[in-house]
Order: sequence, then C-alpha cells, then structure tokens
Amino acid sequence: MNRQKLALFLLLIALVGAVAYAFLRSPRQQEAPVLKNRPGVKATTIRKEPGAQKTAAAPAGGVHLDLLQGNNAVAGGYRRNIFAPLFKEEEKPGTLKLPPPPPPPKKLPPPPPPAATPVPPPPPPPPTQAQMDETELAKIVFLGFLKKGGERTVFLSKGGEIFVVKKGGQVGPKFRVADLTDDAITIKSVDSDRQMVIPLVENRSLSTRRK
Repeated sequence: MNRQKLALFLLLIALVGAVAYAFLRSPRQQEAPVLKNRPGVKATTIRKEPGAQKTAAAPAGGVHLDLLQGNNAVAGGYRRNIFAPLFKEEEKPGTLKLPPPPPPPKKLPPPPPPAATPVPPPPPPPPTQAQMDETELAKIVFLGFLKKGGERTVFLSKGGEIFVVKKGGQVGPKFRVADLTDDAITIKSVDSDRQMVIPLVENRSLSTRRK
C-alpha cells in the first residue's frame, strides 16, 4: 500500500508540473495600444534623418537581411567562390629570368702555314785569276825609280818589304817586270801569263790596265 501511495504521489506532482509548464508557455492576450491621434486631431509625423538607415524590427530568432546587405557593401564588393578549393596553391612570384647564355665562340680559322724559309743565295763564285792578280797588285806601292846610263830601276814596297827591280826582274813569287818606262811599268802574271800596264805614281798603290 505504501508503494501505491508513493507512486500516486509522484504522478500527482508530475501532473501539476505539466499543467504549470503548459500555462507558462501558452500565449497571453495583449491589449491594443491606445491611438495617439484621435479623430478630429491633426496627425503628427516624425521624419527621420536622411542618412539614417531604415531598419525593420524583426521577430526574435529571425534573419536580418538588411544587415547582411550592409555587410556586403562594407566588404567592398568582395565575393568568394564557394566552389573554389579550400586550399589554393599559393602563386609563386615570377622567377628572375636569367639572360640567355652567350653563343659559343666561333672557331677561328687555322693559322696559315709558316712561310717557307727562303733559300739562301748560292755562294759567289770563286774569284778569277785576273781578280786575284789585281788584288795583289793593289797592295804594291810605287816609291820611285832610278835611271842610270839608259837603264831604269824601280823601287816598290809591299807590306814593309822593299823590291828593287829592273826590266826582267821578279816582284815577289807571282809577278815579273816585262817592261819599264819613265811613265809606266808592265807587269806579267806568272800564273796566268797575263800582262798589265801600271802607271807610275809615287807613293800610290798600283792600278792595273790591260795591254
């Protein structure tokens, strides 16, 4: 019996609580506000400032569309594509373009072949016997002559050596006196049998002339 009473008591408390909750949540009748403008009285209008934004009172829990529009205006027209990927790859700044590499150096033409070494001229031919005779006679100097009884004697010098020679006499190993006058002496080469007429000028070397 005690358990039944306890159960009934709990049910009664639950019923009272449900009735109280329903009473509190039920809408109440509200009185209409009194009109400010009575019949026959001129109505007064209140003008809002031009810059004031008209906002309509929205019920509790409603969506304020005007506030959303205002936020869009403040955002400066920024719109986000909702279909774009969340993590967009960051655009890398433009890399510095390096100048193109220089063109490869042009191959220079091969150097010209070295100039051929000029062939030295052939050696001069050996001097002739006549040239050698004239060279030797140029070394002989006429010092003077002596004339006695129609016979003439000449004094010649060659390299510090004195020759006293008459007609037919020998002047060194290469020459012989073939003839002798007051103005000239005729010398004959022993090697070539060539005769040369030499004018007599004191203290001068002999110059040759063919006979």
